[in-house]
Amino acid sequence: MKRLLVLLLASSALAACATTELAPVAEGDGVETGQAELRGMLDVATPAPPPVPPRQRRGREASPLQVLAEANTAARQRPTRDNFNQAQHVFTYQPGAIFELYTNPNYISTILLEPGETLTDIAAGDTSRWTVTEATGESETELRTIVLVKPQTSGLRTNIVLITDRRTYLVEAVSQAGQTYAAQVAWSYPQNASGSAGGIPSIDRLNFSYRVRTVRGRAPIWTPSRVFDDGRRTWIEFPEGVVAADMPPLFVITGEGAEITNYRVQGQRYVVDRPFDRAELRLGTRSPVVVRIDREGARR
Repeated sequence: MKRLLVLLLASSALAACATTELAPVAEGDGVETGQAELRGMLDVATPAPPPVPPRQRRGREASPLQVLAEANTAARQRPTRDNFNQAQHVFTYQPGAIFELYTNPNYISTILLEPGETLTDIAAGDTSRWTVTEATGESETELRTIVLVKPQTSGLRTNIVLITDRRTYLVEAVSQAGQTYAAQVAWSYPQNASGSAGGIPSIDRLNFSYRVRTVRGRAPIWTPSRVFDDGRRTWIEFPEGVVAADMPPLFVITGEGAEITNYRVQGQRYVVDRPFDRAELRLGTRSPVVVRIDREGARR
């Protein structure tokens, strides 16, 4: 009887265990929930990487050829209406400038150097289609070097380098069709006050007997205030306020006509390395303003 009771109790216990079900674990509970919380803690603790700045675009740098082209364009000196004496165009000499010479295959253009200036070397870029020769002419008592330039055809362009005992000229020759050409080019040679102009002698050695008058046009602001010489050099003094850019070219009048002469700019003065009986300051071509300077007592 006791044995039967023990068996019945054991059977009941087994049946109860067999009918009791374990509750399912919900998704996200337990281990996965802890891992999510851990990942959140790691995300907070780890700093975000700094933002990458946008790449800046560099401006395109000019090529060496472009730089050279721009420099040559800025250095070119062309004919202007205010710098002619008859058919002679007078450039203002500047070291490093490129002086343009317009030529024609049917004519000869001439380049006139400073009185007494000696040509030591001459070279041209295109010697097969250009003729460049040296000649000598006489002006008053001084010899002057003349360079003759002639192209074989139109539509050509070359450079000519003239090396003298005083300076170097950079000339760019252009040939064109038609009837227009440069008959002659020359230079004036103004220098700044640091140039070797020499000091002015004492006043008792100076001659102030000059007459200055406007012979064409209205009296300009650059009319000289006085002119004087020491027998070897002549000084032409301009009023205060007249800058070098406003000063006109100086021409010495001789029995052969007017010719450009060498002078230097020293402050408000032109310094001419020679005496003269008559000279003219000219500005303009069609209706030029002309101021004449006469040395009193001179024979003309």
